[in-house]
Amino acid sequence: MILRILTARVPRENIGQFNDLLRAQLGELREQPGLVYAKLARRLDENEGEEVLLVEEWRTPPDLFEWTRGRLTKPRLLPGTEDLVENLNISHYEALDLSPDDLAMRVLGDVAAHGSAGDQGSDAEQRHAQPVGVDLEPEARPVGHGPHAVPRPRLVPRNVFQRPIVHVGRGEQGA
Repeated sequence: MILRILTARVPRENIGQFNDLLRAQLGELREQPGLVYAKLARRLDENEGEEVLLVEEWRTPPDLFEWTRGRLTKPRLLPGTEDLVENLNISHYEALDLSPDDLAMRVLGDVAAHGSAGDQGSDAEQRHAQPVGVDLEPEARPVGHGPHAVPRPRLVPRNVFQRPIVHVGRGEQGA
């Protein structure tokens, strides 16, 4: 999971117009494939302006790249919105609060949590299955230390899922 956080200061005279434009932007944002969560919040400041925070949570980096059109350091806002703000900042974070099982459940759904290795699904499911960019390595580098260390998921390109993956020792080969 990737968090994209946009912060900006909005002068008092631009608050109404800015908020209207950003609320309109949320409709398009929330329709994007791969978006898990979006929250728009504000805090009023001592100069009667506001500090705005937009938090986006994306399933995979490719989903975020699709939304930003590969321009991670540029905001994707409706025309005129950026002219209404001061001090616009964009930050990206990797979510660390998910275990591999939580991640598989959020990315793959109930099928990953309840399906067995022998259950291949119907032919229709196989034809319409969409690859995702996450591979849970059986021998992943552990997160944390000691006996309770949890394997960490790693992101892989979508094209890797177009062929079977065979794990050989610490490496992998396409079948």
